Amino acid sequence: MILIIGSDEDFHSKYILEKLHEQNTPAKYFDTRKYPVLNWSPEGENDYIILDDEKIYLKDVTGIYWRWYYGVIYGTSDIVYREKTSALESFLCSLEDISWNSLQSVELHRKKGLQSKIMQNNGIRIPKTIVTNDQDALEKFYLENNKNIIYKPVRGGAYTQKLKEEDFLRKDTLINCPCQLQECIDGIDIRVYAFETGEIFSGEILANSIDFRADDKAKINKHPLPENIQKDCLKILKLLGLKYSGIDIRLSNSGEYVFIEANPAPMFTHFENMTGYEITNTLIKNLKKV
Repeated sequence: MILIIGSDEDFHSKYILEKLHEQNTPAKYFDTRKYPVLNWSPEGENDYIILDDEKIYLKDVTGIYWRWYYGVIYGTSDIVYREKTSALESFLCSLEDISWNSLQSVELHRKKGLQSKIMQNNGIRIPKTIVTNDQDALEKFYLENNKNIIYKPVRGGAYTQKLKEEDFLRKDTLINCPCQLQECIDGIDIRVYAFETGEIFSGEILANSIDFRADDKAKINKHPLPENIQKDCLKILKLLGLKYSGIDIRLSNSGEYVFIEANPAPMFTHFENMTGYEITNTLIKNLKKV
């Protein structure tokens, strides 16, 4: 049995469910908005979860595909919400060994500044980065990087954008909300799908926007990575507690590979269709391991 954390509202969740069913592999959505009946203990002998009236024993679950976590819907009171959240997330954290990926790694990705710090502290080249809501710090960083910086959300949920002169001159830029600022690496985008089992699929994305996600006509071509960069990708998986990831890299015009971030629940079907890489089969193979 494979559990898919997500729902049929999300394309990739639905896609993986369909592929598993094509292979006659039992699989089921785990939509956390529909709070489940769950039972688990430190011993783990008879742990189970009931989804849509079906009791699923965890000993029969070989893998969990983590695509979209909706959290717990607020109910009758603060204390009930807190207890339901704590019980569910304790349960999910206990399944780290079979989760692709774990709740812990998903939470780390929501703290992009911390993810960057971990990579840099372990010898991974990242862009110069600050997270701030201090206008003076923004001005200093802007000038130190030749007025060539980008900004993005600290948690995610919006496209990366180039900081323009008019944005910088606005004195209310950071009053309400901090953001993550980085030096702009002029070059091309590289997306890498790396698995802890050693498979690495990499492609260059030729887009007409600073954030390739904003260009639905971007072209993707296979891109062989140097051996040392492949090793860095696998190193990042270990550093961030990931079993697989969509890792974003910028290949600078001078030929330097600069790591941007590692996504624990990446989209991949378009990339796979454009390159012919077998990302789906690699993921499913790992989910089905006993």
